Amino acid sequence: MLLMTMIVFVMELPSAWSQQVIGGRKYNAGNQFYHPLNQRTPPGVAGQWAALSGQVQAGYIQPMKFSLPSKGTVTFFAGGPEQSIPKASPASIGFAVGYVYRVKLSGMPEFPGIELYPTIELIDRLHPPAGLAEQYPIPVSFTQEDIELALSGRMVTKVVYLERPQTAVPAKFDRQPTQAITAQKNLIAEADLLGRPMLILRMGGRLPSTRGEDPAFYGSGAPVVELKNSNVKH
Repeated sequence: MLLMTMIVFVMELPSAWSQQVIGGRKYNAGNQFYHPLNQRTPPGVAGQWAALSGQVQAGYIQPMKFSLPSKGTVTFFAGGPEQSIPKASPASIGFAVGYVYRVKLSGMPEFPGIELYPTIELIDRLHPPAGLAEQYPIPVSFTQEDIELALSGRMVTKVVYLERPQTAVPAKFDRQPTQAITAQKNLIAEADLLGRPMLILRMGGRLPSTRGEDPAFYGSGAPVVELKNSNVKH
Protein backbone atom coordinates (compact mmCIF):
# COMPACT_ATOMS: atom_id res chain seq x y z
CA MET A 1 0.00 0.00 0.00
CA LEU A 2 1.78 3.15 -1.20
CA LEU A 3 0.45 6.65 -0.63
CA MET A 4 1.78 9.42 -2.83
CA THR A 5 1.55 13.18 -2.38
CA MET A 6 1.07 15.80 -5.06
CA ILE A 7 1.86 19.36 -4.10
CA VAL A 8 0.99 22.64 -5.78
CA PHE A 9 1.88 26.19 -4.81
CA VAL A 10 -1.24 28.25 -5.49
CA MET A 11 -0.63 31.43 -7.48
CA GLU A 12 -2.60 33.74 -9.76
CA LEU A 13 -3.73 31.82 -12.82
CA PRO A 14 -4.51 32.72 -16.44
CA SER A 15 -8.21 32.62 -17.28
CA ALA A 16 -8.06 30.98 -20.73
CA TRP A 17 -8.65 27.27 -21.03
CA SER A 18 -10.11 24.64 -23.34
CA GLN A 19 -11.50 21.16 -22.74
CA GLN A 20 -10.41 17.75 -23.92
CA VAL A 21 -11.61 14.26 -22.94
CA ILE A 22 -9.28 11.81 -21.19
CA GLY A 23 -10.58 8.43 -20.13
CA GLY A 24 -14.17 9.45 -20.65
CA ARG A 25 -13.85 12.54 -18.43
CA LYS A 26 -13.59 16.18 -19.38
CA TYR A 27 -10.17 17.62 -18.71
CA ASN A 28 -8.93 21.11 -19.44
CA ALA A 29 -5.95 21.98 -21.59
CA GLY A 30 -4.11 25.24 -21.08
CA ASN A 31 -4.26 25.82 -17.34
CA GLN A 32 -5.91 22.37 -17.09
CA PHE A 33 -8.61 23.26 -14.59
CA TYR A 34 -11.95 21.54 -14.83
CA HIS A 35 -15.14 21.69 -12.83
CA PRO A 36 -16.52 20.75 -10.39
CA LEU A 37 -13.45 20.41 -8.11
CA ASN A 38 -9.95 21.84 -8.03
CA GLN A 39 -7.56 23.12 -5.37
CA ARG A 40 -9.37 26.46 -5.27
CA THR A 41 -12.69 24.85 -4.31
CA PRO A 42 -13.63 26.09 -0.80
CA PRO A 43 -12.62 23.70 2.00
CA GLY A 44 -15.40 21.29 2.87
CA VAL A 45 -17.00 20.98 -0.57
CA ALA A 46 -14.99 17.95 -1.69
CA GLY A 47 -15.64 16.15 1.60
CA GLN A 48 -19.38 16.88 1.45
CA TRP A 49 -19.63 15.68 -2.14
CA ALA A 50 -17.71 12.51 -1.31
CA ALA A 51 -20.11 11.79 1.54
CA LEU A 52 -23.22 12.52 -0.55
CA SER A 53 -22.00 10.39 -3.46
CA GLY A 54 -22.34 7.21 -1.44
CA GLN A 55 -19.02 5.98 -2.85
CA VAL A 56 -17.23 6.47 0.46
CA GLN A 57 -18.29 5.64 4.01
CA ALA A 58 -19.08 9.04 5.48
CA GLY A 59 -18.13 9.32 9.14
CA TYR A 60 -15.79 6.31 9.05
CA ILE A 61 -12.92 6.90 11.49
CA GLN A 62 -9.75 6.76 9.41
CA PRO A 63 -6.43 6.44 11.28
CA MET A 64 -3.95 9.20 10.40
CA LYS A 65 -0.26 9.76 11.12
CA PHE A 66 1.15 13.31 11.15
CA SER A 67 4.86 14.07 10.97
CA LEU A 68 6.94 17.27 11.13
CA PRO A 69 10.44 17.88 9.69
CA SER A 70 11.97 16.59 12.95
CA LYS A 71 10.56 17.23 16.43
CA GLY A 72 7.55 19.29 17.43
CA THR A 73 3.92 19.13 18.49
CA VAL A 74 0.79 18.55 16.42
CA THR A 75 -2.38 19.71 18.17
CA PHE A 76 -5.79 18.42 17.10
CA PHE A 77 -9.08 20.22 17.79
CA ALA A 78 -12.39 18.48 18.51
CA GLY A 79 -14.36 21.72 18.30
CA GLY A 80 -12.39 24.63 19.72
CA PRO A 81 -9.18 25.64 21.47
CA GLU A 82 -10.52 24.35 24.79
CA GLN A 83 -10.97 20.86 23.25
CA SER A 84 -7.41 20.31 22.06
CA ILE A 85 -5.31 17.14 21.91
CA PRO A 86 -1.56 17.91 21.68
CA LYS A 87 0.73 15.09 20.55
CA ALA A 88 4.45 14.85 19.86
CA SER A 89 5.42 14.22 16.23
CA PRO A 90 4.96 11.67 14.75
CA ALA A 91 1.38 11.84 16.00
CA SER A 92 -1.37 9.26 15.41
CA ILE A 93 -5.05 10.23 15.48
CA GLY A 94 -8.40 9.20 13.97
CA PHE A 95 -10.42 11.54 11.69
CA ALA A 96 -13.90 11.05 10.25
CA VAL A 97 -14.28 10.88 6.47
CA GLY A 98 -16.12 13.82 4.92
CA TYR A 99 -14.97 16.55 7.32
CA VAL A 100 -12.44 19.39 7.45
CA TYR A 101 -10.10 19.51 10.44
CA ARG A 102 -7.82 22.27 11.73
CA VAL A 103 -4.51 21.27 13.32
CA LYS A 104 -1.73 23.33 14.91
CA LEU A 105 1.98 22.82 14.28
CA SER A 106 4.31 24.16 16.96
CA GLY A 107 7.48 23.51 18.94
CA MET A 108 9.58 22.89 15.81
CA PRO A 109 13.31 23.44 16.48
CA GLU A 110 13.82 24.58 12.87
CA PHE A 111 11.18 27.31 13.36
CA PRO A 112 11.36 28.51 16.98
CA GLY A 113 8.26 30.35 18.18
CA ILE A 114 6.34 29.62 14.98
CA GLU A 115 2.80 28.25 14.94
CA LEU A 116 0.94 27.21 11.80
CA TYR A 117 -2.70 26.13 11.44
CA PRO A 118 -3.20 23.98 8.30
CA THR A 119 -6.47 22.24 7.44
CA ILE A 120 -7.00 18.61 6.48
CA GLU A 121 -10.05 17.68 4.38
CA LEU A 122 -10.54 13.91 4.48
CA ILE A 123 -12.40 12.73 1.35
CA ASP A 124 -11.84 8.95 1.33
CA ARG A 125 -10.60 6.04 3.42
CA LEU A 126 -8.26 3.07 3.15
CA HIS A 127 -9.50 -0.53 3.20
CA PRO A 128 -6.94 -2.49 5.26
CA PRO A 129 -7.33 -6.11 6.43
CA ALA A 130 -10.09 -6.57 9.01
CA GLY A 131 -9.02 -5.53 12.49
CA LEU A 132 -5.79 -3.87 11.33
CA ALA A 133 -7.00 -0.37 10.48
CA GLU A 134 -4.75 1.35 13.02
CA GLN A 135 -1.68 -0.31 11.49
CA TYR A 136 -2.37 1.37 8.15
CA PRO A 137 -2.86 5.12 8.72
CA ILE A 138 -2.90 7.76 6.02
CA PRO A 139 0.41 9.66 6.37
CA VAL A 140 0.38 13.47 6.46
CA SER A 141 3.90 14.85 6.18
CA PHE A 142 4.87 18.50 6.65
CA THR A 143 8.31 19.14 5.17
CA GLN A 144 10.68 21.99 5.94
CA GLU A 145 10.06 23.34 2.43
CA ASP A 146 6.28 23.32 3.02
CA ILE A 147 6.67 25.37 6.17
CA GLU A 148 9.16 27.81 4.64
CA LEU A 149 6.78 28.45 1.73
CA ALA A 150 3.85 29.07 4.09
CA LEU A 151 5.94 31.49 6.16
CA SER A 152 6.96 33.36 3.00
CA GLY A 153 3.29 34.11 2.26
CA ARG A 154 2.57 31.26 -0.15
CA MET A 155 -0.39 28.92 0.04
CA VAL A 156 0.70 25.27 0.00
CA THR A 157 -1.89 22.73 -1.15
CA LYS A 158 -1.34 18.97 -1.23
CA VAL A 159 -3.45 16.02 -2.25
CA VAL A 160 -2.48 12.66 -0.79
CA TYR A 161 -3.60 9.80 -3.02
CA LEU A 162 -3.41 6.01 -3.02
CA GLU A 163 -1.61 4.81 -6.14
CA ARG A 164 -3.31 2.42 -8.53
CA PRO A 165 -1.78 -1.07 -8.23
CA GLN A 166 -1.33 -1.21 -12.01
CA THR A 167 0.82 1.93 -12.09
CA ALA A 168 2.39 2.02 -8.61
CA VAL A 169 6.12 2.73 -8.46
CA PRO A 170 7.90 -0.60 -7.71
CA ALA A 171 10.23 0.86 -5.10
CA LYS A 172 10.54 1.28 -1.35
CA PHE A 173 10.77 4.82 0.05
CA ASP A 174 12.08 6.03 3.40
CA ARG A 175 9.58 8.88 3.39
CA GLN A 176 6.36 9.73 1.61
CA PRO A 177 7.12 10.42 -2.08
CA THR A 178 6.13 13.89 -3.26
CA GLN A 179 5.90 15.41 -6.71
CA ALA A 180 5.24 19.04 -7.54
CA ILE A 181 3.08 20.30 -10.39
CA THR A 182 2.42 23.79 -11.66
CA ALA A 183 -0.44 25.82 -10.25
CA GLN A 184 -1.92 25.99 -13.74
CA LYS A 185 -3.01 22.34 -13.44
CA ASN A 186 -5.91 20.88 -11.48
CA LEU A 187 -4.29 19.15 -8.52
CA ILE A 188 -7.32 17.00 -7.68
CA ALA A 189 -7.75 15.90 -11.30
CA GLU A 190 -4.07 14.97 -11.57
CA ALA A 191 -4.26 12.88 -8.39
CA ASP A 192 -7.48 11.25 -9.59
CA LEU A 193 -5.84 10.18 -12.84
CA LEU A 194 -2.97 8.55 -10.94
CA GLY A 195 -4.90 6.96 -8.08
CA ARG A 196 -7.58 7.54 -5.44
CA PRO A 197 -7.42 10.93 -3.64
CA MET A 198 -7.55 10.53 0.14
CA LEU A 199 -7.24 14.04 1.52
CA ILE A 200 -6.55 17.69 0.73
CA LEU A 201 -4.04 19.58 2.87
CA ARG A 202 -4.01 23.39 2.79
CA MET A 203 -1.46 25.49 4.66
CA GLY A 204 -0.92 29.24 4.65
CA GLY A 205 -0.22 31.94 7.19
CA ARG A 206 -3.71 32.26 8.66
CA LEU A 207 -3.85 32.43 12.47
CA PRO A 208 -6.79 32.27 14.89
CA SER A 209 -8.29 35.59 15.92
CA THR A 210 -7.26 36.85 19.35
CA ARG A 211 -10.82 38.16 19.84
CA GLY A 212 -12.46 34.80 19.14
CA GLU A 213 -15.00 36.10 16.62
CA ASP A 214 -14.49 33.14 14.27
CA PRO A 215 -15.57 29.99 16.16
CA ALA A 216 -15.57 27.96 12.92
CA PHE A 217 -11.80 28.46 12.59
CA TYR A 218 -11.18 25.28 14.60
CA GLY A 219 -13.58 23.19 12.53
CA SER A 220 -17.15 21.98 12.88
CA GLY A 221 -16.65 19.75 15.89
CA ALA A 222 -16.12 16.59 13.82
CA PRO A 223 -14.95 13.51 15.76
CA VAL A 224 -11.29 13.27 16.78
CA VAL A 225 -10.40 9.81 18.07
CA GLU A 226 -7.23 8.92 19.94
CA LEU A 227 -5.75 5.64 18.73
CA LYS A 228 -4.48 2.87 20.94
CA ASN A 229 -2.08 1.11 18.59
CA SER A 230 1.11 3.00 17.69
CA ASN A 231 2.59 0.20 15.55
CA VAL A 232 1.96 1.08 11.93
CA LYS A 233 2.79 -0.35 8.51
CA HIS A 234 4.26 1.72 5.68
